[in-house]
Amino acid sequence: MASISSPSSYATIISSSTTTTVGSSASHETTPLSASSSSSPGDIPHFPDGSGTPVLVEVEMMNAAVSVDAISQEAVIIKELRAPSGGKHIPTTITGCSKHTDLGYFVPKNVLVGYVMLVTVIIVMIALVTGFAVRSSCGLSTTASSVELAALANTSFTTSPSALQTRPRDIRLSPDIGPVHYRLEMRPLLSPEFRFTGEVDIVFICKSPVRTLVLHAKNLALNESMTAFSAEDGTAAPVLLNWSEDPLRMFWKFHFKTDLKTGVKYNVSLKFSGKLNDDLRGFYRSKYEREGTTSWLATTQFQPTDARRAFPCFDEPGFKATFDITIVRPANMISISNMEVIRQDPRADGLVADVFNRTLPMSTYLLAFVVCDFASKEKVADNGVKVRVWTRPDAVNQSSFALDVAAQMLTHFENYFGIPFPLSKLDMIAVPDFIAGAMENWGAVIYREAMMLYDPDISPATSKQLIAIVVAHEVAHQWFGNLVTPKWWDTLWLNEGFASFLEYHGIDFAFPSWQLFQQFVVESVHDTFEPDALTTSHPIQLPVYHPDEIGEIFDRISYGKGCSLIRMMRHFLGEETLRKGLKNYLIAFSYSNAEQDDLWRHLTEAGRLDGKHIDVKMVMDSWTLQMGYPVVTVTQDYSSKVVKMYQQHFFLDPNATVPSDDPAQGFSWHVPVTIVTAADRSYDKPKQMWLNKENKTVNELLSPQNEWILVNVRQTGYYRVNYDERNWKLLITQLNTDRMKIDIINRAQIINDALTLARAGYLDYAIAFSATEYLVGEQDYLPWVSCLKALDFVDAMMQSSEHYGLLKSYILRQLRPIYIILGWGDSSTDAHLQQLQRVEVLQAACYYGHDNCVENAKQIYTRWMANPEQNKISPNLKIIVYCNAIRYGSAEEWDFAWEQYKKTNTASEKRQFLTSLACSREPWILNRLLEWSLSSPSIRKQDGDHVMGLIAQNPVGRYLAWNFIRDRWDDIRMRYAGVIGGLSHLITSLTRSFNTPFELRELESFIETNKDTMTLGQRAFRQAVEKTRANISWRKRNVAAIVKWLENIRK
Repeated sequence: MASISSPSSYATIISSSTTTTVGSSASHETTPLSASSSSSPGDIPHFPDGSGTPVLVEVEMMNAAVSVDAISQEAVIIKELRAPSGGKHIPTTITGCSKHTDLGYFVPKNVLVGYVMLVTVIIVMIALVTGFAVRSSCGLSTTASSVELAALANTSFTTSPSALQTRPRDIRLSPDIGPVHYRLEMRPLLSPEFRFTGEVDIVFICKSPVRTLVLHAKNLALNESMTAFSAEDGTAAPVLLNWSEDPLRMFWKFHFKTDLKTGVKYNVSLKFSGKLNDDLRGFYRSKYEREGTTSWLATTQFQPTDARRAFPCFDEPGFKATFDITIVRPANMISISNMEVIRQDPRADGLVADVFNRTLPMSTYLLAFVVCDFASKEKVADNGVKVRVWTRPDAVNQSSFALDVAAQMLTHFENYFGIPFPLSKLDMIAVPDFIAGAMENWGAVIYREAMMLYDPDISPATSKQLIAIVVAHEVAHQWFGNLVTPKWWDTLWLNEGFASFLEYHGIDFAFPSWQLFQQFVVESVHDTFEPDALTTSHPIQLPVYHPDEIGEIFDRISYGKGCSLIRMMRHFLGEETLRKGLKNYLIAFSYSNAEQDDLWRHLTEAGRLDGKHIDVKMVMDSWTLQMGYPVVTVTQDYSSKVVKMYQQHFFLDPNATVPSDDPAQGFSWHVPVTIVTAADRSYDKPKQMWLNKENKTVNELLSPQNEWILVNVRQTGYYRVNYDERNWKLLITQLNTDRMKIDIINRAQIINDALTLARAGYLDYAIAFSATEYLVGEQDYLPWVSCLKALDFVDAMMQSSEHYGLLKSYILRQLRPIYIILGWGDSSTDAHLQQLQRVEVLQAACYYGHDNCVENAKQIYTRWMANPEQNKISPNLKIIVYCNAIRYGSAEEWDFAWEQYKKTNTASEKRQFLTSLACSREPWILNRLLEWSLSSPSIRKQDGDHVMGLIAQNPVGRYLAWNFIRDRWDDIRMRYAGVIGGLSHLITSLTRSFNTPFELRELESFIETNKDTMTLGQRAFRQAVEKTRANISWRKRNVAAIVKWLENIRK
């Protein structure tokens, strides 16, 4: 974001302390200016420049009375007290050194100076002592509060690197007050103002007497003269003394003269304004080009804590209420919100007010409104619900696939849960700028374009599958997350884990030939195993407080581990028992909030009714309340036929230790063990047993002897398996002689487990690599993709080694047969998994320098350059052709792709172009692309961090990206700070290949130098350091052994 160059661009400064300058004749305080007498109701306050645009004004106080009712370490600003009579003078009496009115005591300026100086000294002393104690005991740095802006006008802002926010933890609202109903009207003003005005009436009720109403608000300006309070049932309206802002906690506090009464419904009416920002959160603006002109739209993204950026509210998931929404828009645009429009009222200046039906009780983060000029398509699902898709007018024909999937998923999940979808419609809106993949707003799901728009003539099969999965995920949320919502973000996984599991469930039902539950193992289980094997991982349920902490847990643990654990439950409870328990849970907590213990109770009861006496809470607490997962080691006594199993906490780094104050020491789990043997390959009904938390080892008699045993059948359990050396060799022999006797999922499991166990020092790399030899004859997708993903780590560690050629030669040797079988003859009529496999194999072959692969890619690209319309490239092959033609080409190929990127109208193809542009081996081109990722209008903010991460994974771009990000850190962190996943994903991509002491020192030095700016991405940086140390250790332990094996196999 751009720095503020002039105070004339904003109306209110919010900081950790109010600065007062006292002179002999007057004192001045930076304070928001209220509306002038010419303000019109419902509009933004008019300010001295006459434009209605908020400006910073220094108000000469002189004899003005200022109430100082809170001087503390909290970042509180007390607003100038205003008479309830609309500006009439408040009579005062003077007593001693203070003035008194009916509304309180006021201190004259000379006494106030002394008070302020004394309190300031005390605050500084306390802050220094407290800061030192916090840093010593918690390892946290204390930083000054940042300057935050309210009611921004047309300019963006940045925060000074030396004045970043601390992260207070006491940011929860009191449960003593809760909302019942909101009446909210919003009016966005698009180009060139880029601001909005709003008014809200909130009906709230007190559960106990309170004297202060606290609401969430962020970067909003309050029209103080229009603030009003009332009460129902004849109760006297509360008398407001004053109001204050606490910017660190994002609070507006309204202080009353007397207590509010328990059980009485009160109403607060507020008018406010704010900036229609470009931060991709809150109420923000987006744009697209249409026939040579720019079209603007206003849209929202509130999860997890950004509804407060749009309107004052109780912005926590536990505070559910109903909403009456009105959106004021230009007559030539449309508005979309959670419910249907029930009427349209004409307003002045050619505006229209769309009045929407009242919502069901819901959390603020699920609210949505969009003002745009989009076109739509619709259909009625089998359950009678109207489903609509909204897109740019020139992209509406790309929405048919998502529309069909959504209609099918609505019916599927309604039947699965036995609970009707409670709304009359479901809108899906594809917006050009959206930081997440999609957002499940109840009845109005918002998508990034690439996650909803599909053109069969342009988009690859991977995009088709991704869109189907994302749509299913968001539709599943309409029940799991919207109908029943977690009480607080510490159980985020109840939202995201279940939606991530149900997305596979739904698409497996709709497209059974895609084998989604086979793919689940690689895409969810294996993908989550790596971050969860770090000491810097976290439990799937953990306490979170500040919004920055909340944003950090939107990660692979909440999503991937969450859905993996649900899949595990599905297998030990049974599909029907799981479904029954989920249905009862959803019915019990409909339109309300729940915690994970509520779910465990209903699942346990469903199991009991089905004759399965499993204490689900006991089992699942061992998986959700502690981080990580076990490796189950299986050893056989081949003479006595005794098999011993024991579990231990699995870490990627064999030298890893958990801090002594961490309960992870001695971790153990209730592990559902499933077993097949060479003699009894009952994959559908394997032998089952429990490896209990209290008893970490079991002895189990098996027969016959001298045959392999396979544990964790179809990898339904969230754990790894290690064997004694003899059993490993028996399994490998089976793979080489008749691989089909081992289930396809277990073939993928064996490869992934073996290579990862070797990485962590549990297994010799000679055995691990031997498990990959059979792939020369493997023709199925899943084992191949499992192997290539697992070998990606070895590739990254050996890229700079003089022995890297040995690894390339071995992988190419294994790829050649399947490369010949699949070839370049791609067709959309091929089986879906065959299309996916062809892409994986060709990408790997070209990456490792397969001559025929590289030459084919270059030739196809050359023909396409000569005549793009005539020589079109198969959608599935585009990413391979683009990337390798650019990698082995010159600036000419790169520039041509860049121009095509700017021209294409299809989001999935834009994504392919951006990915391919990062494949260049020209440092100057990569440096230019890095600069453009921040500055080019052709690269959207939502894609910039993705580009930087891709360049960091390019061997040539690795250090270019590292240097760039260090040099531009302030720009990058402010650009993506507060955006879910932004910094974490970038940091992970940037540091994934770090494996030398020099890189570790640079990383630690960078973290130390910028520690005061790392209020976001802290976990990602800790994990980067841990992985870098582990990588250094890995190279010392393993490179020689891998080289020896590769040399032997080459002979």
